[in-house]
Amino acid sequence: MVGYVPTLITVTFAITTIWYLCGQISSYISRRKRISERGCEPPARYPFWDPIFGLDVVYDAIRAIKRKAFLSEKQSHYEAYGNTHSSRLTTYPVISTIEPDNIKAVLSTNFKDFEIGSPRRRAFSPILANSILVADGPEWEHSRAFLKPSFSRSQVGDLATLESHVQHLLKAIPGDMSTVDLADLFFRYTADVTTDFMFGESIGSLPRPEEFGGDMAQACRDVQLGAERRFRLGIFANLVPQPAFYRSVDKVHAYMNEHVEKALQRRKLQEGADDEQKGAKDSAPGRFVFSEEMAKLTSDRFVLRDQLGGIFFAGRDTTATLLSNLFFVLAREPEVWQQLHEEIATLNGKIPTLDELKQLRYLGFCLNETLRLYPIVQGTSRVALRDLILPTGGGPSASSPIFVAKGTLVIFHLFALHKRKDLWGEDAEDFRPMRWQGEKASWNFLPFGGGPRNCIGQQFALTEASYTAVRLLQTFKAIEMRDPRPWTESIGATCSNANGVKVAMVA
Repeated sequence: MVGYVPTLITVTFAITTIWYLCGQISSYISRRKRISERGCEPPARYPFWDPIFGLDVVYDAIRAIKRKAFLSEKQSHYEAYGNTHSSRLTTYPVISTIEPDNIKAVLSTNFKDFEIGSPRRRAFSPILANSILVADGPEWEHSRAFLKPSFSRSQVGDLATLESHVQHLLKAIPGDMSTVDLADLFFRYTADVTTDFMFGESIGSLPRPEEFGGDMAQACRDVQLGAERRFRLGIFANLVPQPAFYRSVDKVHAYMNEHVEKALQRRKLQEGADDEQKGAKDSAPGRFVFSEEMAKLTSDRFVLRDQLGGIFFAGRDTTATLLSNLFFVLAREPEVWQQLHEEIATLNGKIPTLDELKQLRYLGFCLNETLRLYPIVQGTSRVALRDLILPTGGGPSASSPIFVAKGTLVIFHLFALHKRKDLWGEDAEDFRPMRWQGEKASWNFLPFGGGPRNCIGQQFALTEASYTAVRLLQTFKAIEMRDPRPWTESIGATCSNANGVKVAMVA
């Protein structure tokens, strides 16, 4: 009996090993057959010396971000190794691609064959573990269904609320030609608008700068920078000490928790209202408040905190970055400023309606061109759930299908996609709004993503940016650049200009 146990263990181990090897051989034969039948060829390979963890790739990326040269280096990689090439990020084999057909396959055609995956979840879980931004599968579907009705009923068309915050913004901008950093004001402004929409009360950082200055503003920035760094570190993210990051996470969570408690308290008060008040036919519907509507659907404090946190970062940073980049360009393009002025003059000085905003075509062209040259999110990624084929990028001609093994991380860099000269012309690096005249929606241009996971707040962001730009152009006659430095990347969850937008405005 004593000798029986080791023998049984040995036999079990041998059988398991043989079963595993047979499975691997079968999988290899099946893959080779599929690759041959579909005419797949491997893409070009980005040279890296560490074949196991790709540590040199991680090091190069972190160093490039510190030097504020990540975007230009990535663009040069595509120019040198092709629009689709392979590399490695810690334990993940990587396919980097800026081919529209491949991106369409990942985000739309083969949507169910991919997931956000553990790289992004690991990076963002300390701050947004229960957010739609990192959810997959049924959890993502539930989150999307959970949030979408709120956005369809939101203040996308509530221009009166926007106007109240625009008035604070206009008062904060000097009209006497003194220098002002519009980027700082835009981030305060969008924080005010977003908190008003989410919590029913604005943080009021424009009229009261101390409300969102100093520690809280820095905490928001630190968690984004920290999450981006964690993504680059991959499986090593939790091994690297990040005390400043976690302190910032605690500050952001404390702020969100405060508003979660308020929303849950209001829910209890509403549930306790008497039937007569509830059933009153003539009672006017109250103002839509995002957190309160969400609290009607769940009382899970962690879910509420993280969903609200995700919407806060997206709502604040997306529009602030878009406005900052737009006015960065306008300060350098007087002809564009003048043409915008002429278009907006058709409003005869009156505050625009939502329909009138949509009719300002040149403004729309300018916003699109800003999003093309300076995408708010520099790139995104997905992990393959099963073996599959992407339509192009393989072989010497880079036109053959490529085989993508289960577990491969597929990354696309929008900054490089939006500057491809074969897609946008030889002037792809230039700001030319009229290129959008007659331009149709395509997978060449993805400022808000594409497919089922496209940005849920896209219309909110574009409406807010359009309305704000119109009101500024109605108020100020001219803009003057006060910082000649070129646009310099600052990469976090979003990508903004590290030097801000220092200008002078003439009322």
